[in-house]
Amino acid sequence: MSQAPALAAATLMLLLPGCALFQWPGEATKSVTSPREWFGHKTKVEDAPTLNTARLEASIVTKPANDETIRQHVWLELDESGLMAADRRQRLNQSGFRVAVASGTAPWALQSLAREASAALRTTEGQASQNLQMSDQLSALGPTFNVMQNSKSLIEVQSQLDSSMLPINELPELAILRDQSGLRCVMEVSVKELMDDMVLLSVLPQIHIGANTPRFSISGSTEQLPMRQNIVPLYDQQFTVRLHTGDIVVIGQQRSQKWNSGRLFFEPLSGSAATERLLMIRLAGVDQMKGQRDSSFRLGAYDK
Repeated sequence: MSQAPALAAATLMLLLPGCALFQWPGEATKSVTSPREWFGHKTKVEDAPTLNTARLEASIVTKPANDETIRQHVWLELDESGLMAADRRQRLNQSGFRVAVASGTAPWALQSLAREASAALRTTEGQASQNLQMSDQLSALGPTFNVMQNSKSLIEVQSQLDSSMLPINELPELAILRDQSGLRCVMEVSVKELMDDMVLLSVLPQIHIGANTPRFSISGSTEQLPMRQNIVPLYDQQFTVRLHTGDIVVIGQQRSQKWNSGRLFFEPLSGSAATERLLMIRLAGVDQMKGQRDSSFRLGAYDK
């Protein structure tokens, strides 16, 4: 056997067992799918197992730092006390992060800010044709994205900040880094539990910094050298909230005279041009998707 066919056969045999890694609620562990089941026929979609996925909406609001809208109107109408233990909330506040949930109908201040952010996004992103395509993916709150249980998605809150303009050496996590270029503030969103109308959402603040360079990682059984920045996860500021359909988690800054991580994420600059940001994530619903396996080998393709 020549070297190329042997490599292709080996790769195929590595990929096929990957589908057995997914287990759906109530389904017993099954043996690895044999190649015979993959060749020559298609499994009916209606007979395939289902997978729940959280349908989320996100919006990032930007206001002038001297505008009192966020501080005087938004936070007064939100529940901060019932989300987590008092010591956990205090730790977040000391790091400059503030978290709350709006249950049921969103307060008018949040609705107003979401409309402003959505309108600005439609106006500024790309050409007119791209705006029309993007409008189909925007809800009343903002862009829609799906996250399966135990998977994750990234939301960029700040991009390409100029480190020379910021006192980031006051943050121990960043002071030790030699390359402080291309600083970005990112929220990693993952789903830990998922039911018909409820999800347990985990949010991990991350700082992406440094030049994009090849970095070794392993994905499944394949070694990779992707081009990416250095990622600094802020595990002390990670938090989990329980959301029911329609609930909105609001993440912003706990104002302080001290420079901290929360300020870097939501109000990094000072002066007359300074802005303050607010991140909103809404659970729009929980969808069920059916797996499909056919001879085209579209692994990971799902039909609703």
